[in-house]
Amino acid sequence: MQEQVLRETLISAKSGDPLVREELIRSHKAFIARVSSKICSRYLTWDNDDELSIALLAFNEAIDSFDPHGGASFHSFVQMVIRRRLVDYFRKEGKHQHLSLSPMNLEDEELSRYDLDTSLEHYQENENQEVFTQVVENYVRVLCDYNVTLDDLIKVSPKHSDSKQTLTRAALVLSHNPRLMAHLQKHRLLPIKELELLTGIKRKVLEKGRKYLIALALILSEPDFYPLKIFMQLPEEPGEKV
Repeated sequence: MQEQVLRETLISAKSGDPLVREELIRSHKAFIARVSSKICSRYLTWDNDDELSIALLAFNEAIDSFDPHGGASFHSFVQMVIRRRLVDYFRKEGKHQHLSLSPMNLEDEELSRYDLDTSLEHYQENENQEVFTQVVENYVRVLCDYNVTLDDLIKVSPKHSDSKQTLTRAALVLSHNPRLMAHLQKHRLLPIKELELLTGIKRKVLEKGRKYLIALALILSEPDFYPLKIFMQLPEEPGEKV
């Protein structure tokens, strides 16, 4: 959601339009789950985890508290409110050992390396491992339709952070463009020319990262692969930091 549109939507929601507020919450459920999963260092599901109910209330609170006329980022503000409410909840319930209590840097919303390692460890050990395994198996089957294997991904995954950020940005642009995704799904071919025009990334770079790009775009565009998006700490929107 573009920043200006988001601010206008927030103004309507704060002014008492229940339908706008409901749609704002609905459209941000994936964001709420991603932020909460990061904070709790494990993958959360809406049907099983009270933390998401707390986070949903925090998001609703953030709508009322945020100043849409100021210069702050709404999404950064939401993360702060969700984190605060989850900290309160875990301290009250005596479950704070499962929560990363180190302060979140609003300039850099990514987890620290320590938090990331802890997050992945908890993710692999928690009760959702069976679901995660099924998601991976389904993902591998889908990749085969594009002549991509997990071994391919290991070989072609970017070794440098700059290259990773560049290809992730291209994958985000691709996954958020229905026309380009339709082309990819129909022809099993990456629309390199269009991506080059939209992103400014050189054709040579896109071609070299073709398999990695396809693999990321599938994760970002398919709701069934949401656990993989959480596991890989992928951003939701173009422009977010990797």
